[in-house]
Amino acid sequence: MATSVIEICNNALLDLGEDAIMSLGDTSKAAGLCNHRWPAVRDAVLRAHPWNCAMAQAELAAGTAAPLWKWEYKYVLPTDFLRVIRVVGADGAEVGEWEIQSGIILCDEEPPLFISYVRRETDPKKYDALLAETLSARMAATLAYPLSGSTALAQSCWQTYQEKLTEARGVDAREGVPESVVPATWLGAKIGRSV
Repeated sequence: MATSVIEICNNALLDLGEDAIMSLGDTSKAAGLCNHRWPAVRDAVLRAHPWNCAMAQAELAAGTAAPLWKWEYKYVLPTDFLRVIRVVGADGAEVGEWEIQSGIILCDEEPPLFISYVRRETDPKKYDALLAETLSARMAATLAYPLSGSTALAQSCWQTYQEKLTEARGVDAREGVPESVVPATWLGAKIGRSV
């Protein structure tokens, strides 16, 4: 498990054969690249899977003005939002039709609206060990060409990232049971319905 962004970045740099940095504010090229690329890399990896450590729920109130066309309601997404996993109406039923435009969910569901979503988790202490390794691998893939000028190294690092991502997703997914496979009642289990 990582304890800091610096640790994740240093693991990436060490994998590339670079010297470790003391802070993202160092004057080295590596520190500057880490400082610049870390937020985008973190968000991309978190968005790639509904990681248990980055899941959240929110109740959304409808906006005061209706959308211009097609939909009846708009709901502003939380500021830490990265990816919607599930949208549920006030009656507890899953909302089947909706879309996202510029940080807003548009749909025909009356308020309130409930979402399960991947949030921007900025505290590396909350990442499990495999997620931290995946983040380091993505950082290495991102930094490989700017630091070495080698496309072969960059491609090799990208392949390593893909492998670590697959492993981390698999383990993370096995640490919870999807709601859709948990019957609410005996009759629901008998007929194969979860709600």
